[in-house]
Amino acid sequence: MKKLSITLIAVLLVFSSFSQNSIENEIKELQKNAKLLFNEGVRFAEEGNYTQAHLKFDEALFIYPEFANPYLERAKIKLLNQEIDLAMNDVAKAIELNQNLGEAFYIRGYLKLLMKDHQNALTDFTHSIQKGFTESEAYYYRGLMNFELLDYNSALIDFTLAIDKKYDFAYAYNERASAKRMLGDYHGAIHDYKQALAYDSTIVVAYDNRASCKIKTGDFQGAIDDFTKAITKDPEYYLAYNNRGNAYYQMSNYDAALRDFQKAIELNKEYAPAYNNSGITKIKMENYLGAEQDLDKAIEIDSEYGEAYMNRGYAKEFLGKFPAACADWKMAMELGIEEAEKYITECE
Repeated sequence: MKKLSITLIAVLLVFSSFSQNSIENEIKELQKNAKLLFNEGVRFAEEGNYTQAHLKFDEALFIYPEFANPYLERAKIKLLNQEIDLAMNDVAKAIELNQNLGEAFYIRGYLKLLMKDHQNALTDFTHSIQKGFTESEAYYYRGLMNFELLDYNSALIDFTLAIDKKYDFAYAYNERASAKRMLGDYHGAIHDYKQALAYDSTIVVAYDNRASCKIKTGDFQGAIDDFTKAITKDPEYYLAYNNRGNAYYQMSNYDAALRDFQKAIELNKEYAPAYNNSGITKIKMENYLGAEQDLDKAIEIDSEYGEAYMNRGYAKEFLGKFPAACADWKMAMELGIEEAEKYITECE
């Protein structure tokens, strides 16, 4: 009886081993088929046939739901279709299944960037790089997040790393220039804007930003030339008209400045700074009533525009409206315009 019991145990062990091997083989077969479907989906995606690609990724996940990569690729397709929430769900599942999938963190970071969740986007871009996804874009977007969070030194480093990975990365040069501009390195910024435009002359904002740096270095004519290039590239670029107007204003060319401010207003009737700038230009031209009207409009658009209150106070003072001028200066001071304090003292 004892011998029979041992025999039965041996038979059961052999049967159990056979069942385990069978299950493992079935799993391997499922994984193999899912991988084949996944590869087909990737080929369809590379050809731009995203509908078929999505179907193949769906099939791969139906066969083997623990496969992280199809979730990631499906998230990319949903991102292209602007299905942000659905893309976020898929990429989260990819990360849950494979914590070392660096590109998944990169895609989630980009999704959070679109949602303006800058701090968490920054964290995800950092994780993507730490986990081996070291494409130039990962450094570039992390740089953008550092810039948004006002960490200009870190942004500068990231844009430099992006350029090291891709020497002709025009937008990385443009953003590095902006980081240098925020750090007060105007000559360095001008150099980087020049590089950005050498690789991609369609980055209109680079002309505008380079011009702003040239103003800081005292090169007003060079600034005007750059603003004009921006306007030539994009005749609807109202900011360039406004900024060129500022350059003309600082050169005391008030007629040219006023034309540019009025053009900016024509292109964007809700842009309060252009009304403010037009107002202060008219004060210089001794058109105080016109200035008051422009500044009224600036304040109508932005009721907390401290500089506009300050300037309207000047216009009203010249028009003999002293109590109203004092009221405007008081409001300007409440909104943080320190210069208004001395005028308030005179009012008292």
